[in-house]
Amino acid sequence: MKIAHIGPSNLPVLFNRGGAIERRIVEIASVQAKSGNEVVVYSAEAATGDAWHNGFRLRALKCNWAGLPQRLEFLAKVARDLRRHPVDVVHCHSVPESIWFLRNSLSLKFLSYDFFRSRSWSHFSTYRLYRWTFRQYDWLLPVSEFCLKESEQFWKLTRNKMRVLHNGVNLEQFRPDSAAGKALRDRLELGDDPVVLYVGRVCEQKGSDILIDAYERLKKSMPQVRLVVAGPAEQFGNLGSSPLVARIKAVGGVYLGAIDESDLSAVYNLATVFVMPTRRDEMFGMAAVEAQACGKPVICSRQGGLPEVIPETSGIHFPVGDSGTLASALERVLSDETLYQSLARAARENALRFSWNAIVDELGELCCAGSHQHK
Repeated sequence: MKIAHIGPSNLPVLFNRGGAIERRIVEIASVQAKSGNEVVVYSAEAATGDAWHNGFRLRALKCNWAGLPQRLEFLAKVARDLRRHPVDVVHCHSVPESIWFLRNSLSLKFLSYDFFRSRSWSHFSTYRLYRWTFRQYDWLLPVSEFCLKESEQFWKLTRNKMRVLHNGVNLEQFRPDSAAGKALRDRLELGDDPVVLYVGRVCEQKGSDILIDAYERLKKSMPQVRLVVAGPAEQFGNLGSSPLVARIKAVGGVYLGAIDESDLSAVYNLATVFVMPTRRDEMFGMAAVEAQACGKPVICSRQGGLPEVIPETSGIHFPVGDSGTLASALERVLSDETLYQSLARAARENALRFSWNAIVDELGELCCAGSHQHK
């Protein structure tokens, strides 16, 4: 089967300090290629060219614009290339606008997405246009049941073409590795102190300020606990600082900035416990699942898809925005060895649910079902 993947144009697909969407595209394409499919991944780049990566063809398309014009330029070039090189399935990732350029294609069209609304879509005419857009796909694949329910309600969609397709985790890359964790601890001079870790964008939407407040509370009763934060300030691709980054340093936290993909597993493995304090719009929580794949308990806000992917057997939930309850949960997990070991054992088992192989198998079933519908 010939399969094409299209994602956002703001970052190259192989950007090694990127986010969940880029990683999702690469992982799915790699597994599909290993299964014998012919796979091409389109990426917006500074120069046009073809290369092979993990068995799939990476087709770079030069884009001359920035922002929304770049997005439209990229999608137009993808559509033009697909007319020259037809495929059986076009899999779009968080770019619903793709259908405007692909609507005349005979390919099966999938849309995986980790959003359900945007302020820019609230205007009546724009809302109607995007609702039409969603309805043109053969399959809509929200990344969580939460995302499905919210988009179903917001866009007035029916479930006959909707199916949850979770994000996955690379279980070979993300696994318990105490040696790698210790080596990084030594390099950062963390010793054997308990470490509270957060990985992701440092911003209010992700609750970074809530984590800082909770850490300040926690230090009063457990002064030996260390805070480590890894991720860009505000947006992926940003290598600068921000007021929240300055606050992390001011309270004694260690800020690592955006982490190279090859170092990410070691970062998870240096942690004692992982925190995901998202305030709003958390459709899935890939970093939380990756931390659990490394055997780390997760304390997360009761927001969006997080309770769905982090059950109470392997993590603890706290009310959104409640730094006091977060601090109490951290103290409880770090001071109760029996509880900690129970959560840690369940963490890896929970992560096994999100194997990319299993997710690609689900996609294969959808391809078969869609092929019959097209006949």
